[in-house]
Amino acid sequence: MRILFFIYFFFLACPLFAQKSTGSSFIVDSLNKEAFDAKRSDISKALNLLIIAQNTAKQIDYKKGQAVAYMYEGGIFQQQGFVKRALSDFYLSLDIFRRIKDTFNIAKVSQQIAGSLILESKYDSASAIYKESLEVFKKYDKQEEVVNIKNSLGLIQLYKGKPDSAVILFNQALNTSKLIKYDYGEKKALYHLGKLALEGKNLELATSFFYASISIDRKLNDRYGLALNNLELANVAFKRGQLDSAFAMSKASYLFAKSIGAHELIDQSVHQIIQYYKKTNALEKAMAWQDTAILINTLHRKKENEYAANFIDIIKNQQSLRLDWENSFLRAQRASDEQLFILTVGTFILIILAVLVVMVFINYQKQKHFSRELRAKNILIEAQIEEMGTLNKEISQQNRMLEADNKTKDKLLSIISHDLRNPLVNTKGILNLVNQEMVPEDQAKQLLLQLETQYMGTTSLLDNLLFWLKGQMSGKNLDRSVFIVYQLVKGLEDEHKMLFRRKNITFNNNLHPQMFINADKEMIRIVLRNLISNAIKYTPENGTIQVHATQSITHAIICVEDSGIGMTQETIEKINAKQYYTTAGTSMEKGSGFGLMLCSDLINRHDGNLIIESLPDKGSKFIIQLPLQSI
Repeated sequence: MRILFFIYFFFLACPLFAQKSTGSSFIVDSLNKEAFDAKRSDISKALNLLIIAQNTAKQIDYKKGQAVAYMYEGGIFQQQGFVKRALSDFYLSLDIFRRIKDTFNIAKVSQQIAGSLILESKYDSASAIYKESLEVFKKYDKQEEVVNIKNSLGLIQLYKGKPDSAVILFNQALNTSKLIKYDYGEKKALYHLGKLALEGKNLELATSFFYASISIDRKLNDRYGLALNNLELANVAFKRGQLDSAFAMSKASYLFAKSIGAHELIDQSVHQIIQYYKKTNALEKAMAWQDTAILINTLHRKKENEYAANFIDIIKNQQSLRLDWENSFLRAQRASDEQLFILTVGTFILIILAVLVVMVFINYQKQKHFSRELRAKNILIEAQIEEMGTLNKEISQQNRMLEADNKTKDKLLSIISHDLRNPLVNTKGILNLVNQEMVPEDQAKQLLLQLETQYMGTTSLLDNLLFWLKGQMSGKNLDRSVFIVYQLVKGLEDEHKMLFRRKNITFNNNLHPQMFINADKEMIRIVLRNLISNAIKYTPENGTIQVHATQSITHAIICVEDSGIGMTQETIEKINAKQYYTTAGTSMEKGSGFGLMLCSDLINRHDGNLIIESLPDKGSKFIIQLPLQSI
């Protein structure tokens, strides 16, 4: 009887379980597809759908559906900039695909992993993974995937400074895309070839590639691609000196990027527009666009903070959804067991006792299984709580950055409204007096000399302000070159010759005529100009200023030394703390307190140090230390 019961139960239950498994796997696939479609518009909904798909796939042991859900979840985290979290999901997915030996999907998830590695600049690892995936896609004749990988491999070669290898891969991707009519792959290959030609200074060829890519972007209504190509065409126009054309391209790029909220492209196009206005001497418009850039970056940081807060809520909702789903699954499972029990009793009354024994055994096993799952989920919840703590710290850090930005903006507004506006108003008054001949000729000459001094100070402040803003807005990298320091200081001596003569200051350029360094020439010029201007300001009449240099085993050292009024230790500490601090000069010259802060910032970018040695009434020495390994 027992043997007959188990045979009967087996044939009765198998179709039911098979039907249940097939239907559930279809549900998992549908949830994954819906999540993939929703990820571009509703991240919260997509993540919740993927959690349900993962849990359902686990319960019915549907490995492929579980792995696809992990892969899509990793794609969402990668899209949002959480690269390490994305990699953890990708590797979970890869492990499952390897266990079920799904070669095609192994290649797809490996391609995603390689994309994450490129974002972390791990080009060799990414290249190896792409090549393995490429062989699989060739085997399955997935030509579009082959094109995507060749574009990615070409990009890696471009980043590694191998243009010959890159152009071969981009041309292969272009030819294959045309053959299979794959518009996306074709326009990406054209754009990459344009970038390659631009780096090779072949402006005509670069222009033709970018316009060819734009024509496909218009066909696809790809505004991101339109913004990107217009940005590069503006670069080409700037290199040709076609300023009006460059401005038109930059403005078009800005409008396309703004319509889709592409912050990085908005920022680049705004700086191109600022560059145009500077080149055309429209400084007021340049300043207005710089204010726009500050506003854009401030709004972007606020948006990042809001997103981080929303992301924490999403994680909390995920945990709640997991628990609700587990409870509903248990209820559904119990209902299913009861229905199966009733069906079995109605079909064969003699096996009731056996069914009860089997049910008790099954429930016992399930309880053990759920206990293990509960422990695992508790561990996962604790880990996610730690992640939320990390996110809270990041939000606090971003808030501090916003407060610092606001303070900087207030100081800049103060400088612009006071230190720039007042000299302009004073200039207008002096010119009116001279033009209307309301002062004698000898006094008019004195006023004009005063006006010239004031003009030099205002120009220096404006240069410092614009140079600092450029570094803050675009994160300006060092543009290193080898140059003679003596010649640089000689030019600054000529620039300040009138001020030396007015205060009868002796200037000694004691640098070796052949001494050279490898650094950003413009930054070093700004630093030395500010230090020499400060020395003139605080050195009385008949004083001396000298510039000399030495070199140790580890550092190159440039000193600007004066015989001026010196500083107290308290003043030096304020300067080292990068506080805005200024006092009147020996001839009551005014200052903004901005120059030394800029000097310290530019020297720090070279991994160097600015050391101040001074005593009241004994003069001051400003020592620039630049490490040899960085010069």
